[in-house]
Amino acid sequence: MNNVRFKSYFFLALLVLVILFYIWSRLFWVSLCLVLLSDLLSSQFIPAFLKKRLPKSAYTIIKYFGLLTLPICIAIFIRTFFFDVFFVPSSSMERTLSPNDYVVVNKFLYGVKIPNYRRDVPVIGDFFKENYYEHRYDLYTPLKAFKKFSREDIVVFKSTENNSKFLVKRIIGLPGDTLQIINTDVFINSNKLQQKDNYCYNYVEKTNQMFDIYENLSNSEFNVLSAKQKSKLKKKTDSISNSYFIFPYSKQSQWTRDDYGKLIIPKKGLSITISIENYDLYKTIIKNYEQVTFQLQKGEHKTYTFKNDYYFMMGDNRHNSIDSRSYGFVPESYIQGKMISKF
Repeated sequence: MNNVRFKSYFFLALLVLVILFYIWSRLFWVSLCLVLLSDLLSSQFIPAFLKKRLPKSAYTIIKYFGLLTLPICIAIFIRTFFFDVFFVPSSSMERTLSPNDYVVVNKFLYGVKIPNYRRDVPVIGDFFKENYYEHRYDLYTPLKAFKKFSREDIVVFKSTENNSKFLVKRIIGLPGDTLQIINTDVFINSNKLQQKDNYCYNYVEKTNQMFDIYENLSNSEFNVLSAKQKSKLKKKTDSISNSYFIFPYSKQSQWTRDDYGKLIIPKKGLSITISIENYDLYKTIIKNYEQVTFQLQKGEHKTYTFKNDYYFMMGDNRHNSIDSRSYGFVPESYIQGKMISKF
């Protein structure tokens, strides 16, 4: 009797959690599945009901089908709404992260992104070959976040250039910030950000040979060198000639990865005067993520109020990272979550 009562109370407790989940997510079918799962974990009323009403063979098929699919459904649920694992695809975050590392991200606190296409569903997405264009922009429906991203959080986000890829970078610019890079130092709202020990840069050593020797060193590795060793090395700041992927392209001859901006990072509710001088900075996100199209003539300007928050990402391996300096702002709806561990 006590066991039956415990199962009933346990089911009611799980049901309360499901109701809270539905209020938060408004996902009816997912909530219904959670009610069924709650019953399986507690009172088991539904299996008992089916066993009485169905032929033995039909009940056996349903039972084993459920046993096979239940772990997959639980994995999809956890990786969609709580925690997910992602692969580090490049060296852009060295020495913080290395290629082939895996990172665990917290999705729940920072606003779960519900996939709008089966191809983006965790665990089973690769089995669906949906023929959506590589550059679709309505990939996710965000749920309410319980915590905001902070500057210098390491996050995983969907690539804005190739929808089949996830990238791992550090948030440098928050919505509403004014960002500028001067001789590799990042300035936010005119305040210089402190360099982290694991930020990496390329250095060149001048020799008597026909070529220069390049080294990639973190700040901590450079700082332990002797004064004589440091004097031989020069930080290889970008020149105009090798800055072949600068966002926006109209600034290609003026900005580099080491001397970049100024620019204002769009924020929800922020109004910016768009003119021919800054039109290239914002036209892509206004068209693709805000779903607004307009053209400007020379001498014309327009005040635009942004509907969404955007972020500016950079890799810790500063001279070997393709990031927001190359592809621009990242919409918040693309950010999967904050890294909490690696392995």
